[in-house]
Amino acid sequence: MGMVGLPTEEAFDYSINEIIKAKNIDEKELEYTVAYTFPESKVVALSLQRKKPIKPILVKVGEDIEGRAWDMFERMPNTFSSSRHYLSATESRVATAYERYSKIRPLIESNDIELYIKGDLSRKSFDAYAKQAKITPQSLYNYLNQYLAFGSHPLALLPLTYLCGTNRKLPLNSEEAEAKRAKRGGTFIGAKGDSDEYLRRDATQEDIKRIKQFIKKHLSKVSDHKYTSLHSEFCQRLCYSSADVYGRKERYLDFRKYISIDQFTAHFQKHVDWKKWEELKTSVKAVQNNQDITRGKAQENSIGPSDTYEIDATTLNIYVVSRINSRGEYTAKEVIGRPYLYFVVDTFSGVIVGYCITYQRGVSAVKKALYNAFTNKVDFCARYGIQIDEDDWPCQHVCVRLFCDRGGEYTTSLYDDMLAADLKLETITFATSYLSKKKGTVEVNFDSQDKILFQRLDGSVKPNPAKDAVHPSNFAIHDIDSLNRLIIESILSFNRQRMNHTRLQSFDVFEGVKPTPLALWNKHISKRMASGNRRPKKLVMYAMLEQEEAKVSIDGILILSSELTYRTSHKGFQDWQQKISFSGQEKPLIKVRVNKDDPRYAWYLSKHFGTEIIEFTLASHDERFEDLTAEEIKQQKQIEKQRMSINRKDRRMANVALQASIAEERELSNENTSTRPPDRKGIVAGIQDNFRQAQKSENARDVIETRNVFGTSAIDSSADYFDTPSLNSEGGSDD
Repeated sequence: MGMVGLPTEEAFDYSINEIIKAKNIDEKELEYTVAYTFPESKVVALSLQRKKPIKPILVKVGEDIEGRAWDMFERMPNTFSSSRHYLSATESRVATAYERYSKIRPLIESNDIELYIKGDLSRKSFDAYAKQAKITPQSLYNYLNQYLAFGSHPLALLPLTYLCGTNRKLPLNSEEAEAKRAKRGGTFIGAKGDSDEYLRRDATQEDIKRIKQFIKKHLSKVSDHKYTSLHSEFCQRLCYSSADVYGRKERYLDFRKYISIDQFTAHFQKHVDWKKWEELKTSVKAVQNNQDITRGKAQENSIGPSDTYEIDATTLNIYVVSRINSRGEYTAKEVIGRPYLYFVVDTFSGVIVGYCITYQRGVSAVKKALYNAFTNKVDFCARYGIQIDEDDWPCQHVCVRLFCDRGGEYTTSLYDDMLAADLKLETITFATSYLSKKKGTVEVNFDSQDKILFQRLDGSVKPNPAKDAVHPSNFAIHDIDSLNRLIIESILSFNRQRMNHTRLQSFDVFEGVKPTPLALWNKHISKRMASGNRRPKKLVMYAMLEQEEAKVSIDGILILSSELTYRTSHKGFQDWQQKISFSGQEKPLIKVRVNKDDPRYAWYLSKHFGTEIIEFTLASHDERFEDLTAEEIKQQKQIEKQRMSINRKDRRMANVALQASIAEERELSNENTSTRPPDRKGIVAGIQDNFRQAQKSENARDVIETRNVFGTSAIDSSADYFDTPSLNSEGGSDD
């Protein structure tokens, strides 16, 4: 089919792509293209040129065209080749047009195109063409109608976006819009609705002002951000007017202000700030985490291993049980809950330099995690039965900078303690709260550990459990020691094997450095950081451990929070204890350092004793607590209190029963004695003789018992005389 058609026959001289246009200047937009001709029946298929052309209509020559007389239209040759539509072609738009043409080509080159125009092509056949083109039937319908309406040429399928309001000014208000509609003619704008009475009008400049006002003042107060809800909220707030009805003001929907949801949506999308709207729909943190522009990698903020550490915490997706049997049964361990995991990760290499599994959150947990990060791991792993060399986990360096997420967990007291202990930690940087993207290195480790380790364990919390699923706490079998053993193995494997090529520099590539965290750490800790900053373990311990108040006495020191007693062999401190006891002065309070998850020791540093850190050990009567965590100590003390309470009640009941027995014995004794109350002031006469006689009787009974045990069945009659030895020859013998 060509760009310009020729007459098909003399009696019927209409040609394909000829233009049928309204003569009336007010209806100049009514312009039809002859898409197909049927000379035998003198029928032409006319396709209205519009933004979204619809299927051609069949009109017999001389009859009305959609309610308008044939004489109201005139015939014109087409000017598609010089039209604005064809001149809008660019390289990308032409590529789009030919891509669309390839989708409809099988249909237009077949005889089925005539059936389609007549309306005789079955839906099944049409859908088959769409399936062959790998597009939806609606897309095939749109492409085909646009092709027929704009010249039956591949370039007819150029995108029509240039028509969207270009150089066309919106009417000022509803009155001007109505005047425009009257001038244009017709009732409908765009696709025809199902009801002829349905009110529709052009959007106006006043509508745009109201939409902008809604976005500025009311969008932040909306709870539901679906377009239907936004449109309803817009109408309720800005499309109502008031009228005086019998002296009362009544609100009513003003159709001079009302616009359709499609109009509202189109103009709302043009004027809304999409980023701010997304923040209102979700949150500022969610937008920054998920949609903010990526500006680089975390490694760029660190000059080498141990320069910058990231620390963060998460609640583990697993329920754990206590190591203490609180019910007296070996099979009934108490489910404690979900502990917290703190990770400390080196930003440069990605090595997990330290961690802590704890039941607490806050400063004490942070200190425990950092203490683990700053000290040697060999002894720590051995505590859980895992033997490693220092090269397996060589991280025992104090970082230069610490990157944290929330100021609430990393208070100035933590920072001051580090400085006071001269750890040479220069600064603590706080990221925005709950903004995980700012701590990408440590967040990735949380996610990988959860998927690789914790989701495999009994009692783990699944991401999307079924509604009728059994709660995971019912399957809990792992205690905190078990988790520590497993996570140590997982960390060692992660540091050795996790590959990330983006952390390599060009000189790493030349030198063949493996892209694993441990390889990067070992390669650059000396080269870039001069072997890093290592501090004595005692100094790190004192700086990082939890501070507690303790009362000093001759018995030792009593930590007030846990009520545990500690003692030391330090001669100077022992002398101070004795001085306090001898002088009778009030027991002083001192501040000591403890690890609440390992209560075996406490430490004390004071100028009174020089620079030495004095170590205390748990008193022998409290040794049962030495392998327990702070939470377990609290649990065990509660159990002991319950036991003591029950024991006191049992002893009281036993005392009551004993008193009843005493009363019974008193009554039996009183039956054989005088009931007259005694009035003698001195001791009863003959007590000593009676006591000696009782001794002889007791000795005689013991002899009788002995002979019975040795097999003597008869009792010698002489036994009645307590001072005469028995002559019976039976019984045991040494001969």
